[in-house]
Amino acid sequence: MRKSGENLDENSRRVHKQMTQNKTPSHMSSKKRRRPSEEIRNAVILKSSIYPNKRRVAYATILDSNSKTLVGGVELGRQFTHVQIDEPIGEDERLVREREKCVTIGDAFSSGVTIAWPSACIEKFSG
Repeated sequence: MRKSGENLDENSRRVHKQMTQNKTPSHMSSKKRRRPSEEIRNAVILKSSIYPNKRRVAYATILDSNSKTLVGGVELGRQFTHVQIDEPIGEDERLVREREKCVTIGDAFSSGVTIAWPSACIEKFSG
């Protein structure tokens, strides 16, 4: 009986050692840790901000998702992402936050202005 108890203790020590070796201290950087702002330069599809949010309105690139970033003098906040429009699909789609005489997706694309778009209306694009 004593032998099985010793094996149990040894196994728990081994498991504990493995667990502590795999953890990265919070003050050290790790490749696996990601901040929202590390999603920089991802190709995405912007979907309509008007319910039911299924219609695709543009191909875009994520520039930033830090809530403190200013876009057109306004902080992004938690619910928006800073994007550059690469190719409009629905040029007449109204911007949620208008910018410098830009009212639609087409206006923002033709003037090269970056915009804030609702994060919930952004779909990851692969290829």
